[in-house]
Amino acid sequence: MTNEQSVLSAESHLEQLKQSYMAHLTPIVLKLKSQGEAPTLNELLKCQQLGTQYFNYAEHFVGNSGLLGAHANGKWVTGFAETCHSILSAFIVHVNFLRSHSEVLKGALEEPSSSAYANMQRMTKEYLPKDQWQQLEQNFKNNSLPLTGFNFVGANDLKETPKWQLITGLAVGLTFALLVMTAAIFIPNPTSTQFFIFRGVFAISLAAIAAIIPGLLNVESRFQKFSIKATGAIAVFVIVYLLNPPALVGS
Repeated sequence: MTNEQSVLSAESHLEQLKQSYMAHLTPIVLKLKSQGEAPTLNELLKCQQLGTQYFNYAEHFVGNSGLLGAHANGKWVTGFAETCHSILSAFIVHVNFLRSHSEVLKGALEEPSSSAYANMQRMTKEYLPKDQWQQLEQNFKNNSLPLTGFNFVGANDLKETPKWQLITGLAVGLTFALLVMTAAIFIPNPTSTQFFIFRGVFAISLAAIAAIIPGLLNVESRFQKFSIKATGAIAVFVIVYLLNPPALVGS
């Protein structure tokens, strides 16, 4: 099963859990509104169980969707953030409904933990307009519900460079560097055209090697009325290509 199929399958299962929860809750609410008949202990426990399954699965799906690469799709991740907003809003209603029947539950009421549904909160905060997630945060605060996801962004993802990319970068960099050094030995006085080519190839070789070295390099330069900003390996290329050490020494 591909990552895309896994995401679709998870979305389908989430919808099934929602439907099961709503199918159980709807007649209870209708009976309460129309007949004034309070739900029984078994009905409330079942409601709590189905709600927990639905909300917990949604919370886990947020983390898994990142592992499956779904966050790379801007439209999907924005739409899912809106879904998380709706789910969290429904969670507030769910908790308040159970709290209103705490006497029937008699100590069986499960209050959310201090970090409950933090992933969905982070999702809404990261991808939705500020006024939208802030209103949701205020609703959580007003109902004495956990705010961990709103207050703590969490650690950034570690991006590990594939081994093949490291090996390729090193091989290309060393090969080009050796070629340039060999050419410099056999052509000690290159023409301006040859020197232009040598410098370009040498810049590429150092940039390829720099790409596999940990760390960050920023450079900003103005060259022939153009402003250049570069980071990492591109910064190394810019420095080597635009700077002419022999000319500087000669001056």
